[in-house]
Amino acid sequence: MTLSPIAAFALLVGALALVAIAFALHERPSKPSRLGLALAASPAGLMIVLFYSLALHMHQSLGGWPTSIGQHGFPPLLAVHSSIATTWFTILMLLSFCAWPLAFLLCLIIPRWRSGVYYLGMYALAALVGLVAMFLAPAPFLNWWWD
Repeated sequence: MTLSPIAAFALLVGALALVAIAFALHERPSKPSRLGLALAASPAGLMIVLFYSLALHMHQSLGGWPTSIGQHGFPPLLAVHSSIATTWFTILMLLSFCAWPLAFLLCLIIPRWRSGVYYLGMYALAALVGLVAMFLAPAPFLNWWWD
C-alpha cells in the first residue's frame, strides 16, 4: 500500500509532533512561563470553543443536525459562525502542518532558541488533545463538519 504525498507528510508531521511532546516533557524548564503555556494552548482552545459552540448553535438554529453538506439553508448568523469556525480550523491546520515543523526544527538547531522547544511541544500536545476532543462531538455534526 502506498501513501499519497499528503498522507505521508501528515504522518511525518504527526511523528515530529510526538517527538516534540516527548522532548518537551523531558526537557521541561524549571519554571515554565504561564504566558508561554497560555499562548501555546490558546489556538487549540479557541478551536474547541468555536467547534462546540458551532455545534450547539447549529442544533438550536436548525432544530437538529443539518441534512445536507454545506451551509445551504443556514440562517445568516449560523452561516457566519460556520465560516469563522472553518476558517480558524484551516488556519490552525496550516500553522500546524507548515509553520510548526519548521519552527520546531529551528528551535532544535539554534541553541539560543532551544527553550522554545518546550512551548512548541505544548502547542503540539494541545492541538492533539483538541483534535481528540473534536471527535467526541455527535456523529451527525461530525459528518457535516468533515464533509
